[in-house]
Amino acid sequence: MNNLSNLSIQDLIHKEIMCSCGKLHRAGVKDIILGENILSTIPTLFAKYQCQNLFLVADKNTYQAAGQKVEQILREHGFDLTLHIFQREKLLVADEKAIGELTIRINKDTDIIVAVGSGTINDIVKYIAYKLNIPYIIVATAPSMDGYPSFVAPLITGNLKVTYEAAPPRAIIADIEILKKAPLDMFKAGIGDMLGKYTALCDWAIARIINNECYCEWIVSLVKKSVEKCIENIAGILKREERAIAYLTEGLILSGIAMNFMGNSRPASGSEHHLSHCWEIIFLLRGKEAVLHGTKVGIATIVITKLFKLLQSRKALNLAAAREKVAKFNQEKWNQKINQIFLDAAPLIIDQETKSRKNSRAQHQKRLQLIEEKWPEIIKIMDQMVPTVEKVEKILQEAEAPVNPAQIGIEAETFYHSLIYGKEVRSCYGILQLLWDLGLLEKLSKEVVDYFFSKKTAMVISISEKEKDILKKIKCFILDMDGTFYLGNNIIGGALSFTEKIKKCGKTFYFFTNNSSRHARYYQDKLKKMGCLVKQEDILTANQVILKYLKEKHRDQKIYLLGNNYLREDFIQGGVHLVEEHPDLVIVGFDTTLEYNRVAKACHYIRRGIPFLAVNPDLNCPVEEGFIPDCGSICAMITASTGVKPLFFGKPSFYTQQFILDYTRLKAEEIAYIGDRLYTDIAMGKKGGMVAILVLSGETSREDLANSSVKPDLVYPSLKEIKIRLDEIYPENTSFKN
Repeated sequence: MNNLSNLSIQDLIHKEIMCSCGKLHRAGVKDIILGENILSTIPTLFAKYQCQNLFLVADKNTYQAAGQKVEQILREHGFDLTLHIFQREKLLVADEKAIGELTIRINKDTDIIVAVGSGTINDIVKYIAYKLNIPYIIVATAPSMDGYPSFVAPLITGNLKVTYEAAPPRAIIADIEILKKAPLDMFKAGIGDMLGKYTALCDWAIARIINNECYCEWIVSLVKKSVEKCIENIAGILKREERAIAYLTEGLILSGIAMNFMGNSRPASGSEHHLSHCWEIIFLLRGKEAVLHGTKVGIATIVITKLFKLLQSRKALNLAAAREKVAKFNQEKWNQKINQIFLDAAPLIIDQETKSRKNSRAQHQKRLQLIEEKWPEIIKIMDQMVPTVEKVEKILQEAEAPVNPAQIGIEAETFYHSLIYGKEVRSCYGILQLLWDLGLLEKLSKEVVDYFFSKKTAMVISISEKEKDILKKIKCFILDMDGTFYLGNNIIGGALSFTEKIKKCGKTFYFFTNNSSRHARYYQDKLKKMGCLVKQEDILTANQVILKYLKEKHRDQKIYLLGNNYLREDFIQGGVHLVEEHPDLVIVGFDTTLEYNRVAKACHYIRRGIPFLAVNPDLNCPVEEGFIPDCGSICAMITASTGVKPLFFGKPSFYTQQFILDYTRLKAEEIAYIGDRLYTDIAMGKKGGMVAILVLSGETSREDLANSSVKPDLVYPSLKEIKIRLDEIYPENTSFKN
């Protein structure tokens, strides 16, 4: 199949490929439009399909992300449009309720359904489209899973996740400008879903040997290539770089196309998905909020990889013991356990086993004979196809994604049960069934539980009750920028995930910077380029603090200003009267365009008794190369010449403390100030009665901390470690409680 190895995704969907595996591969999707600012192409697409009566489906989040714009474009082009927006307080679930709601709302004369969303919306609509024989297109809002082009829809029915036959979309519209604005957790989920292909492909290869399943080397290579391309671009994905987001999206779509080519989910789904589906069912039955599918798959991939490696490490197989163990299999006790774990979903699982009889002694004997004959080949497949546990963990850690079941609210007992009984949610053969066949599932599952819950992983860190109590009470985080959130033009590892965690859980945060050489709009643009999307009103600066003071105390007075153009722009827009002669006040900022004659002029005015004010007291500004002199150093030079010290604003002044309290409308004890400087960030937090949190990612070292009289309430290496603590306090399926 070498002649097909370099085909683009567009070429693949428009070909029927007679493969050496013996199957005729076809995609089912007619058009994939992937690029920037491409929503305007939708009317042309519908004209091509000769559609006029449209039914647009979104939830309240995806409607804001893209649905509103799609609706506007379609109405402007004269299409007859009916709109349905799912209203849910929690995450929308693809269940009977959602299916019924949509079935009732859809018009009988609908020509095509326009789905706007990601996994759940896509699954609901593709099932309805199949049942009603109406084509649909999907406007993707997040690169979070690989199911966009698939021909199946995993739905929750009878509290069990069941895969139903469905229709692939006629077209996939993936606008990078929309995708890159998705919550960061969606990107991490997409990476997790792609990582699952490592173990899924190995399960498939083993199933080919044990169950004689159709297997395609070309599709395996296609999926592997897309996985590697995503992994190579993780840093860019976290920064929301267009090229990296495009690679992730294309990889996920290609994975879905691979499933279409095979006519089943084997190229993309294995035992890691069985665990994910099992956890989803348990969460649903126990009233826990859902966790993103790809997030669960990423963690489950580590789990399944660990099981593969434990099996590989065994020196010999005891097939006699395996036969004896299965001979003791008690169907009645198994039914009781399934009822205990899966509650209302148990009857469907029991019925599924009754039909497949995968646990029957006859089928077990047949499989065990093949395992014995083909064991060297099976070991070779595992060696070649399954990466190390460390590699999978490292990839997820680089993506700042959860790596431990505890991080998403799964306790040890539930985790153990999912390893033993997770294979029952699907009849597909994989490592979990293989271990059951070998009589090793219980033993190795206990070792895996020990790995994750007794030893834990590096990402799950014990948290003291005092620390937990402090973090729980915080309603708002005020974040320093230079040295805390980023250095130079690079976001510090884990910082973006920290802010995403805060947003997701309903708490608030604001950036605050003492850097008076820039204004809020500049920082908004800078953060956007680095992949952090915030509103301008979420960025507070020392410039704003001193401007508030001037309006209240020195309105209409003339100011002589030492500062660059950004600071001057803030002052002019704030209505300040800037002059070169006869000022009422001298104000100094972090002037990166400093001129000697202007410094001399400032000193002349100050010696004559003109009040001396300074925007911020920072001595140094951290940059990637180290530090450069800041406003405090410029003021020290002027003080050395004039003998006059300025009135400082910015951190840690009383004026900044009051500014933050007024802006947030919170009590001081409900606010945490996080920064990298003891004498500004931490000093302000302590003086103002806020929680003061020091990060060691900028100016302050541990030696500085040891020698300082200013002591923070909490200390962390970086924002990444605070996020880990919050993960432990508030697993992903819960929200902050204030």
